[in-house]
Amino acid sequence: MWLQSYFALALCNHPGRSSHGVTRLILRQKGRLNSSNGSPRAGKKEHGNYNVIDFREEFEYGVTDNFQIALYLNHRYVYANSDVPAEDPAHPENRLPGRYKTGGEDVRGSHDPATPFDDYRFESVSFEAIYRLLSPHKDPIGLAMYFEPTIGDNEKELEWKVILQKNWFEDRLVWALDINYELEFEKADEGGYERDGMFEWFTGVSYRFIRNWSAGLEFRNHHEFADATVHEHSAYFIGPTIHYGGERWWATLGFPHQLPIGQAFSHENKEFAAHDGYIVGDEHEKYCLRLRVGLEF
Repeated sequence: MWLQSYFALALCNHPGRSSHGVTRLILRQKGRLNSSNGSPRAGKKEHGNYNVIDFREEFEYGVTDNFQIALYLNHRYVYANSDVPAEDPAHPENRLPGRYKTGGEDVRGSHDPATPFDDYRFESVSFEAIYRLLSPHKDPIGLAMYFEPTIGDNEKELEWKVILQKNWFEDRLVWALDINYELEFEKADEGGYERDGMFEWFTGVSYRFIRNWSAGLEFRNHHEFADATVHEHSAYFIGPTIHYGGERWWATLGFPHQLPIGQAFSHENKEFAAHDGYIVGDEHEKYCLRLRVGLEF
């Protein structure tokens, strides 16, 4: 049995959906089990306070050398206070200048927006399956297919990925590309579920410049769709990473920053999320300092 535990923390300004970075084709060998846990992202928005820490316990198992499955337990701590623009009571589709309320995608709809929100809760269970079609160590390029369903009390998700990876110079230089599509079904206040879609692609390159140490650069383009059909916005992120990997522990530090070239397409996103070329509000982070630390035993 092979076990791993990791801790991850991100400090973000204007956090919304947060990324864990580019997925690489590192699969468990057949019959090997991995257990890990993590907690990404915390920070504040353009006004007030908004802190989120996501915890994710992970149990991975290599069914074959090319097929891996995993189970995730997802729980979350949220603190928010006066963090999103308030609506104009006379025209709810427009923001009220200079006024803010407590809200966001992680705040319960039944919460009083005039008071702070402080909550820890278990959210969902996820199952992951990755099948590697081509190995970056044996073939000209690595290729894998990824599927992850998530089930929770208030939300259900289906996520698909195509993962590409190319290695050079005896694996010292690595390039990776993820192409992701996600369907999200969130329980509505009036009953039933609201459907949203997400498409994004990540790419990144890293170079191992000395033993155990690598530095890299990551880029991400994220699109969201209301009812999985209406294009709401497009946001872009870029940032450096540095990684240390020893025999018993590892750490990765990243600083993704949103580029001021985002585009809002829906009226709601133009009014409440777009700001000086950034997509913020309760949608995304402007910048994020992300630290992940792992122990192997």
